[in-house]
Amino acid sequence: MKYVTIQDQDFDSAVKRAREQYGHRIRIHSRRDSFRRGGFLWLFRRPCVELTCYLPEGHPSEADHTAASPPEEVPVDAEASWKADPEQTVIDEPEEKAGLPADGGGLETGENAVEDAAVRDTFVSLLETLFVHGRSILEENGFSEHTCDTVMALVREEFSEGAPVPTKEEFELVIVDKIVSLITIDHASQIGPPHYRIILGPTGVGKTTTIAKLGALYTLQDSDEYKKSVHFLSVDTFRVGAFEQLSSFAQSLQIPLTLITDEQEMYRAIQELQDAELVLIDTIGRSPKDMHLSVQMNSLLSLIPSSEKKYSLALPASMKHEDILTTIDSYRNLGIDSLIVTKVDETASIGNILSAAYEKNIPLLFFTDGQKVPSDLHKASATVILSFLRGFSLDFESLWSSQSPLTYQS
Repeated sequence: MKYVTIQDQDFDSAVKRAREQYGHRIRIHSRRDSFRRGGFLWLFRRPCVELTCYLPEGHPSEADHTAASPPEEVPVDAEASWKADPEQTVIDEPEEKAGLPADGGGLETGENAVEDAAVRDTFVSLLETLFVHGRSILEENGFSEHTCDTVMALVREEFSEGAPVPTKEEFELVIVDKIVSLITIDHASQIGPPHYRIILGPTGVGKTTTIAKLGALYTLQDSDEYKKSVHFLSVDTFRVGAFEQLSSFAQSLQIPLTLITDEQEMYRAIQELQDAELVLIDTIGRSPKDMHLSVQMNSLLSLIPSSEKKYSLALPASMKHEDILTTIDSYRNLGIDSLIVTKVDETASIGNILSAAYEKNIPLLFFTDGQKVPSDLHKASATVILSFLRGFSLDFESLWSSQSPLTYQS
């Protein structure tokens, strides 16, 4: 008696594969449902169905009229390549061990069909309950409707009808995996910042404090590879006390500071700061509708060579999703390269800002969650994002326990 073991992502796919390889006379001996590890951090499992089939004596496979017996190894289909090297082998077993009728039924009997239908109905019912739970978590974290739809559609693709129902924790890990897959992070600029990092944003979002944290981050590094000589520039002469606040930070950190009031001073500063490794620029905290200030600030920043500057837009995590999108659009003409999420400690969720980053396709750069310099600045990463999510069964904050804002270890 010839036996063959076939693995695939669901029952129907395994049956189809068996028929393609060995013809319609192949019989099912047993079925085993299992999981294979995969996904984000290998923390959740993918469903897998394994069929043990046999070929009745005297009935050669319709799929192979020339060979005396099935091939020793069946190739893996390209569309099933995700299954961590699934195996299909043909082995010889003693006939008395099989204990099977020599002319058994086909792949599906009436009873099997009813049983499979019941299994599918149960699977769909339990899985839909998990989908309701997953959607509620996303909404609890403030994700936009569009992003919720996208995440749940990606999650649905992971589960095949008839496979074992995942646990709640496994299902949540799939959701997390999809969230992380949608977000882009500018790791390169974290490690190797541009010559000029220009911080934009409306009034009151924490630009000045963020600049102080960035200055401390790069000047207090122990490693010479990441330590930078930093210089502060301020073009904010409109907000009362703006220069004085940055000046206080500069004195504490022993970082030089220059105030720019016109194009001539900007041009002179550019010539004098050619040897500085990182120049952090504090800009005017303007309303998106204030065109006069916008033109004035743009004329100063346009003097900096395009190849040497990058723009980061600072936005508070508590801002409404619609307002975030509007603000991004108002600064888009400058060429925003990344987002810095401020005041995370003042809100219960960050799904709104993550949704905007995904929908506008802008990378995340840093998060800030307090006033301490520089300890309340965190480089954007998957683990930091997870630490700010709420409502999940697993404690994602433990993934972040060893994270240091002054360390660039991968």
